[in-house]
Amino acid sequence: MSLSRRCLLTITASAALSAPWVTSRAQSAGTLTVVLNQGLLARLWIDELHPVFERETGARLNVQQSVTANMLGMLRTQRDNPPDLMQFSEAGVFSAAQAGLLRAHNPANIPNWALLRDAFKLADNYSAGVIDAVHTIYYNTARQTTAPTSWAQLWAPSSRNRVAIPPIGWNSGVRMVTTAAQIATGKPFAEAQRDLDAGIRHLARLKENGAIAYTGAPQAIQMLQSGQVPLVPFYGIFINPIIAQGAPIKPAVPLAEGIHGEIVGLNMPVNARNAELAERYVNMSLSTEFQQKIDTVLNSRAANREVNPSARTLELLGPPDNILYADWRFLSENRARLTDAWNNVFG
Repeated sequence: MSLSRRCLLTITASAALSAPWVTSRAQSAGTLTVVLNQGLLARLWIDELHPVFERETGARLNVQQSVTANMLGMLRTQRDNPPDLMQFSEAGVFSAAQAGLLRAHNPANIPNWALLRDAFKLADNYSAGVIDAVHTIYYNTARQTTAPTSWAQLWAPSSRNRVAIPPIGWNSGVRMVTTAAQIATGKPFAEAQRDLDAGIRHLARLKENGAIAYTGAPQAIQMLQSGQVPLVPFYGIFINPIIAQGAPIKPAVPLAEGIHGEIVGLNMPVNARNAELAERYVNMSLSTEFQQKIDTVLNSRAANREVNPSARTLELLGPPDNILYADWRFLSENRARLTDAWNNVFG
């Protein structure tokens, strides 16, 4: 998928993206190794930030792409010779930090840290949140003429055999369990997310209503776009470009129980060799100019509080106060048990 709405950086923007200090010779001679999340997230950084970073610092970038689970494995197997930065979601940050695999950021060395929204300050500064990968229900407008107003509608008789949910290996699959618990218990989300057993039991009822679990993004998008399965929880940053191309798909926002926020951050391995350049990269990623592209290109929630959501982003995400963030410290500690329980239902 291409970034059809991508804008070229101007000389003015590139200057504004720069950090307020002069690059040292050590930085200029360096190579920064960065592992980015796959797909459109990586493409935005590669196309928009990297040319500016290399021009302003004189350093070279060695870029790889991966997914959170593989990056966590890389942190363990390459502990003594890791990349300098890794871009993965909050779901992996707590376990990596607890295992001693990450180095906390020093906000004093990252001036744009002061512009971070509170939700993007993760795990005692072990992660610098850069984007909110929001997920909600998406529906095929040809087969579902009215927008769902709650997650609970997926369990309704009218939704029988019309729902596909993410797998438990996806963080959005874990959030389906927390939302199921919220519906089942009637408790506020902050409390309900800890009742994972109630969530699994309620997901079993969703399966009894004909729901299936998809196995990958292409399958989910095909089912949704074709109308084969008209109700599919999914990530906005990956489906928004398809909507922009005219696909008969819309997001269900806001939802009574709240939609799912998931912060993706830049994380520094404990033995990263080029911390100074890594901090420069983080600072540029948090600049108002680059963060504006999180909104205008990806239509997602930006980390920088000076970037207000555009009308189109509000249309796709709904009001910011409807986005709820999970306790990933707790969920990470319980993920293995939760995965086994989920597999007993959907495996």
